[in-house]
Amino acid sequence: MCARVVYIFWEVAEECVQKFGKDASGPQHDYMALIDIDEFFVIQNQYNFTDIRDVLNKYLVPYGGSLTVNWMLVGTSNHTIYAPIPLLKRFQYRDPEPDMVVKSIVKSADYKSSKNPHAVSFNNEKSVARTTKYPGCIQNGDDKGGVDPDLPSGVLLLYHYRYLSEKEYTERRCRRGNLGKKWCTKDGKKVTYKGANAHIIPRPGKVFDNRPWRLLMLAVPKYRMYEHEVDFG
Repeated sequence: MCARVVYIFWEVAEECVQKFGKDASGPQHDYMALIDIDEFFVIQNQYNFTDIRDVLNKYLVPYGGSLTVNWMLVGTSNHTIYAPIPLLKRFQYRDPEPDMVVKSIVKSADYKSSKNPHAVSFNNEKSVARTTKYPGCIQNGDDKGGVDPDLPSGVLLLYHYRYLSEKEYTERRCRRGNLGKKWCTKDGKKVTYKGANAHIIPRPGKVFDNRPWRLLMLAVPKYRMYEHEVDFG
């Protein structure tokens, strides 16, 4: 007897697309990004694309299905504890290159269900997952759809603030890990990395990149009050 691994994300994503994308009584959004609260889209080519709609109009709207976007992992910036400052201000060092893991933006009308937290399945045979490598490019990955080893990075990336500070990351992984008893030591005080994928292991980050923070201040000016705050964590 085989047990199906169930992610809460699946149920949330399916309910979200149905309620806000398909239901006649809802807003019926044409496209939905299935991402987490610690993930932020950052346009890499601001000369040709002013906002996310420009990207979708070129790489998703003409084709339907979904558009996958690779992670860019943002490091701890060597912070060890929490500070009451917006995370886009606290963490401004990232990896030099994107990660293979992707998340999806999907056309609501084509969505059937989520394969996993990273990829979706479709309700018709014509729809496929595409990337920003070039218009119409079909995703190069495995059957699960959660990775793209081509690492297209010239247009759009999804900055993932998964680590935060050392203490925050330990508390979060151990709280979640206690459910599966595989991410944390038995005493619940230390994250284990044996056999872990590279993106699980925290690091400070090597490349300074404050674009997400600058974009946030531009979009929501009230955040400028934090511009000169110092994070001593």
